[in-house]
Amino acid sequence: MHPSLDTSLNHEEEDLEIDEPQNDTVPIRRSTRTRHASDRVYLYIDAEEHELVDLGEPANYKAALLDPESEKWLNAMNVEMQSMKDNEVWVLVELPPDGKTVGSKWLFKKKTDMDGNVHIYKARLVAKGYTQTPRIDYEETFSPVADIRAIRILIAIAAYYDYEIWQMDVKTAFLNGYLNEEVYMDQPEGFVNPKYPNRVCKLKRSIYGLKQASRQWNKRFDDEIKNILMLQSVKTYLGKCFAMKDLGEAAYIIEIKIYRDRSKRLIGLCQSAYIEKILKRYCMENSKRGSIPMHEKLKLSKSQGASTPAKMKRMQNVPYASAIGSIMYAVRCTRPDTGYVFVLNGGAVDWKSAKQSIFATSSAEAEYITAFDASKEAVWVRKFIFGLRVVPTIEEPISMYCDNTGAITIANESGITKGARHFRAKVHYLREVIELGDIKLKKVHTDDNLVDPFTKALAFPKHFEHTKNIGMLPTSSLM
Repeated sequence: MHPSLDTSLNHEEEDLEIDEPQNDTVPIRRSTRTRHASDRVYLYIDAEEHELVDLGEPANYKAALLDPESEKWLNAMNVEMQSMKDNEVWVLVELPPDGKTVGSKWLFKKKTDMDGNVHIYKARLVAKGYTQTPRIDYEETFSPVADIRAIRILIAIAAYYDYEIWQMDVKTAFLNGYLNEEVYMDQPEGFVNPKYPNRVCKLKRSIYGLKQASRQWNKRFDDEIKNILMLQSVKTYLGKCFAMKDLGEAAYIIEIKIYRDRSKRLIGLCQSAYIEKILKRYCMENSKRGSIPMHEKLKLSKSQGASTPAKMKRMQNVPYASAIGSIMYAVRCTRPDTGYVFVLNGGAVDWKSAKQSIFATSSAEAEYITAFDASKEAVWVRKFIFGLRVVPTIEEPISMYCDNTGAITIANESGITKGARHFRAKVHYLREVIELGDIKLKKVHTDDNLVDPFTKALAFPKHFEHTKNIGMLPTSSLM
C-alpha cells in the first residue's frame, strides 16, 4: 500500500619553514567506458575524481600557507583564534604527570551564498576527538538535531498563517558549551605561545571535534531558551546570551533556498545550487536533463554493467553509492514495497520509500504493513503539530489514504481476521491508532495515489500530475 496523507490548514607567522606538500591532484577527464543503457543512468567520473575537493579548500595548515589565497586563510585563522580568546576557551597549563593531550588541527572551508558563490573563508580549529578516552575525557555524547521533517512542517504552517520566518546564527556555537571533564589539548599549529611553548591548553569550553561538544552546546542552549518569557523577546534575549549574527528573514537554510510570495501564502523550497554542486563534483554538469526520474518500462540487468575483470576492477573504485547518496535518489532493480507521503497545506512535508522488512503473502497484507509504517509517522506528525498549538484542525483524526480495499478492511476490523492471524502483533498498532482517533484510513483510487512517484516509474503525464499535487513545482513558478 502506498498511503498519502493530506492535512489541510482551514590570527601572523615569522620565519616559517614549510615542507612542500606532495601534489596528489589527478587531472580530471571524462570516462570513456562503453555505455549500454540510457546515458541518463550513468555516472561520468574517473575512479580518482571523488577524492578532489570541489572548491579548492586546503587540507591542512601548511597547505593553507601555500595556497594562492593564503592571506584570506590567515585572516580566517586570526578570526578563529580571537573567538577562542573572547570565549576563554582554554588556559595554558603544565600537563599533569598522569595527563594526556588531545591533538588539534585546522580545517578550512569556503562558504557559499544561496547562488553557490564563495563569500566567506572559514578556518575552524578542532580537537582530534578520536583520541579521547571514554569515561575519562567524556561521558555522554548524544545530542538532538533539527529534524528536516519538522522544518518542512513549520514552513508549511508559516506559509498558511503568514508567520515570520527569521534566521539567526550563533557564532562559534560549540564554544558556548561548558565542559564537565578535564581535557587537555595541544596548542594550535602556527599559534604556539612563544613564552610557553611546552604548555598545553586546558579546555574550559566544548571546542569543535570533542566527542561531547554538540551535547554540551545543546545543554547550554536549552538552559537559556527556557528562560525566554515572551516569543518576541527571542532575538534580544539570545543576543545577550551568545554572540549572534542576525541573518534577517530566512532565505537559505541547510542548502535549501527559500522563495516566498506572501500575497499567495506560498513558500517554496529549492536546492538548485546544491544539485549543481553535486553535478559538478561528479562531472555531470553538462548532462542532459530528463523529464522523469526513470522511464516507465526501462529494464536494467547485470549484463548492462561491467563485463570484464578490468572493467569490474575499475568500477569498484567509482563512488557510485556516494553519488546516489548525494542526490538522495536510489536506482533499484526492483521498486520499493513501502511508500508514503504526507501533504500539508498543499506541499509534501514528509515521505518515505523503502523495502518492507516483514514478509507478506498477499497484496492486501503488503498494503496493510505499509499502512502500519505510515500510521506510526502519522501519529508523530499529529503530536508534533498538536504541540505547536497553532493548528486547530489537528485535533481531528488525520486522513490517510490507501488504494487497496482489502488492507482497509483488515485495518478496520475489530478482531484478528483469519487472513491476518500470522501478522506480528506490532503491525496491528494500526488498528489501535484508528480506534484512538489519531487517523482515519480511507480509500483512494489507484490513479490518484500521490505516493506513486516515490515507488514506481510513471509515464510523464501521470508523474507530472502527481508531483504537482504534492507541491513539487519548477523553480520558475516560484519567482
